Amino acid sequence: MLGPFRCYRFRLFDRNCLLVKSGIGLKRAMDATYALLAATSPQFLVSFGVAGAVNDDLRIGDVIVASNTCLLDKGIPSQFQRLAPLSDAARHAATQALQQRGARFVSGTAITTRGSQVVQLQPKEMAHPVLEMETAGVARVAAEQGISLMALRAVSDGPQAPLPFSIEAVTDEELNPRIGKIIKTILRHPQIVLQFRWLGRNVEKAAENAAIALVAALSQPLPVVSPSHRRDRGRRRAQPSVGCRGADQLRRDRRVLCHLRRRVDGSHRTFALALHSHFHFKEI
Repeated sequence: MLGPFRCYRFRLFDRNCLLVKSGIGLKRAMDATYALLAATSPQFLVSFGVAGAVNDDLRIGDVIVASNTCLLDKGIPSQFQRLAPLSDAARHAATQALQQRGARFVSGTAITTRGSQVVQLQPKEMAHPVLEMETAGVARVAAEQGISLMALRAVSDGPQAPLPFSIEAVTDEELNPRIGKIIKTILRHPQIVLQFRWLGRNVEKAAENAAIALVAALSQPLPVVSPSHRRDRGRRRAQPSVGCRGADQLRRDRRVLCHLRRRVDGSHRTFALALHSHFHFKEI
């Protein structure tokens, strides 16, 4: 445990890894990141989980790597904060892994909201936006500490498969699910029981795709491009492509992949609440 946050230590691709389960919401995400950085000094941070698509250009199970993130205030996005880009090799590995499942891996924008909101203004540079509740908070802490952050979000709902309820309808002020509020919601709208079933399937698919994309990206020697590498891009050697060794390693790490998927999905899948996790590693 890191304070109130559950954590899991393991090795993946010859790296020491720490997975921290923060729970739902901006404050929890920031508190968990502070706790993580107080306990260790990671090379970089990865934030991953599920999210809702804003537009119909994303399908259930697609995964976005966020180029930037912002807070949503009364439907209006705030200032964008850029996030660490993936290396070409890591992007290629994640794309190939998801193609086998009929899903896409694309660049997008993580829009962090404190509750149920509708995006009323979409700047042209906001490609493939998704709504979630944590990334901007993690990004703020990472920026304070000077650590690169990569963010992955898999689509669990959207215009073609909307949430049948609002977050506020089933949680309290601190975003904790409340059985009483859930029962009241079901009694008022009995048809929601059937909608929960397909919603649970969508979240499970999204959670697994998020874990698959993450493990595939981390199979590469340098998953993210640091500022120094961006400056030396013309001089540095090309990143290695995904070969047989990477594919074999990915199959050997199915147990870790399933572990990651469970951490993203967890006990919240019934209510499709975005369970947010941080994944960091350092080379050993």
